[in-house]
Amino acid sequence: MIAQTLFTVGLVLMVWFGLGHFLGFVQAARAARHDPDMAELTKAMRAQKTRVMGFEASILDFREYFSLNFSVLLWVAAAVGWVAIGLAADPAAAVGDLAGIYGVGMLLLLATSARFRVAQGIVACGLLAVLFGTVWWLA
Repeated sequence: MIAQTLFTVGLVLMVWFGLGHFLGFVQAARAARHDPDMAELTKAMRAQKTRVMGFEASILDFREYFSLNFSVLLWVAAAVGWVAIGLAADPAAAVGDLAGIYGVGMLLLLATSARFRVAQGIVACGLLAVLFGTVWWLA
């Protein structure tokens, strides 16, 4: 029972972290239009382009794509967790399996956050890795 409660807490945190990431994306996009320093940085990022699979994308395009889609991926992962638990013949076993998968995923994201020194990713993914690891251990 406690594992399922903690798992649900983890899913809620994923939704909240996704929302925070999305709001940060919106705030940065707004700042790029109003803050002269951000506008200069945005202009420089837009100027650096690369051709990928017939498309020409700027560094800014890649950054915005990642920022927006990371939120979407967190929301989808949380939704998949809720649906999987609801459909499982044995929800307790499903909680353990999903927590293990989510825990490993968060450890990988924690590693990349640490590698690129992204404090928000270190905190969020570290918290979720510990939480999902605990759920996996309890389940």
